[in-house]
Amino acid sequence: MKKVVIDKIDGYNYTLKCNNKEYIRNIEFYDTKINVGDIIYLPDDVLEEENLYAYGPIKEGAKEEDIIKVISNDKEIYLERYYG
Repeated sequence: MKKVVIDKIDGYNYTLKCNNKEYIRNIEFYDTKINVGDIIYLPDDVLEEENLYAYGPIKEGAKEEDIIKVISNDKEIYLERYYG
């Protein structure tokens, strides 16, 4: 997992910063408001591959490797990867 900071949001395109690198990824978040300045812990493959990603509330039977953590307004939110 890599810690990234949301630098800019343009629709579903999120500009993410990590270790002085910038990534633009197309991500859709269900039932969660994500803001500029929020921190997301993402798997390495999300930063390495350009794809459409979707995350939302954790459903029963979720795999640990599909769970990400978001820190927004000092709250920890856990989301499951639905696809991507």
